[in-house]
Amino acid sequence: MEVKSLPEKYREFLKQPFGILLSSSHPSFTDLQPLLKNSDFIITVGDATSENLFQLDIKANLQIIDLMEKRRKRTFPKLAWTNKVSIDNPAGTLSTESISLVCDMIKAKTDTLIIVNGEEDLFTLPAILFAPVGTSVLYGQPDEGLVVVSVNNSLKTKVRNILIEMGFDENILKY
Repeated sequence: MEVKSLPEKYREFLKQPFGILLSSSHPSFTDLQPLLKNSDFIITVGDATSENLFQLDIKANLQIIDLMEKRRKRTFPKLAWTNKVSIDNPAGTLSTESISLVCDMIKAKTDTLIIVNGEEDLFTLPAILFAPVGTSVLYGQPDEGLVVVSVNNSLKTKVRNILIEMGFDENILKY
């Protein structure tokens, strides 16, 4: 398994939201519905984000969790899924296996829960890269709120370039 770390120069860049930042980490259905209404596919990255959507009765097609919240163990979130898989991915890294899994689960179009043994933070990158244009990807922005990303080709190109700079082979990054 090939594992790559995020280059230092991208750490600050990734602290900036890729989409619309809602100032609450637990926004209401009324806050989220207008942002998600045109999305045929929804991906959540993070335990609290995934659980919040479930509690609002918003179905995520792909949920990625690590059973941690702000670096602390947490109870298993209340979620629903059809298919459940787990994968090892060390904190602060991304593996080729993780990238391939996200790609495969998006293509499968089965409501899937990915449980990451390690850390899921960087899974937002392959989620954006492989998601169909118009997909909504939601993730938590620590101590700031919830980010809602509407995937577009420009963002896919930026993410692909970050992953290439991390050292991933361009062949596994084709979408």
